Amino acid sequence: GVTSSLSVANHKMTPPNVLGDAGQLHERLAACRSEPLRARVTASLKILDDALRVFGCDAVYASFNGGKDACVVLHLLRAARHAHREKTGAAAPPRAIYFDATDDFDVVRAFVRETCDQLANAGEVIVEPVAPDVGYVDGLTRLVETTRPRPLAFVLGTRTGDPNCGDQRPFEPSSDWMPPFMRVNPILDWSYGDVWAFLREFDLPYCALYDDGYTSLGSVASTNRNPALLDAASETYRPAYLLEDWARERAGRVEKPVKKK
Repeated sequence: GVTSSLSVANHKMTPPNVLGDAGQLHERLAACRSEPLRARVTASLKILDDALRVFGCDAVYASFNGGKDACVVLHLLRAARHAHREKTGAAAPPRAIYFDATDDFDVVRAFVRETCDQLANAGEVIVEPVAPDVGYVDGLTRLVETTRPRPLAFVLGTRTGDPNCGDQRPFEPSSDWMPPFMRVNPILDWSYGDVWAFLREFDLPYCALYDDGYTSLGSVASTNRNPALLDAASETYRPAYLLEDWARERAGRVEKPVKKK
């Protein structure tokens, strides 16, 4: 996996939730000093450019729930949309949708709202409102029904090895028991290390729980700190990006909930 050229030994606090300019982000991605990470980013941006080109910006939805993978794809989509607009002149912003749940961590819910508000105020996305606790399937069903017959594309943070990932491809139609839409998976082949290399290399904001021993976020009831990050000597938890065994990403999860992206 990509470990990036940066040193993860130096713990820095969670970046402030300040998103900056999408054009500058695209320039920074293109100038990435880590060749393996740059290759990952380039391939992901190509998938997103194809989604914007085929479906149209206003039919591409970022599914954002505040998790680390969702942060990655949201910022990749911001950069891809900037490049697409520069190339084609297409003015319509993509959409963002989140399914607020009262059993999620309050800090996650606040992070999602802050991020979506910033992007909406900057004109980078149009946030599709969904009432709290509507649920993923019901919310998507309603949205697809209101936009028929136009097909929609949902950008997800799914990675190979995630629960329920199966053998998905970058463009994967929804399951037959779901409403019809196209799943867009720009980071399928990214590792846990790639995710953290990306967020830290480009100083992108992420939920503060990841700096407090959490590596995979779900509901409050289903999520604990990762025991692999416990520093026994100080009885404190190291941040998520210092997890050495990436196979233990979900070691803090209980039950079998849907993983936060």
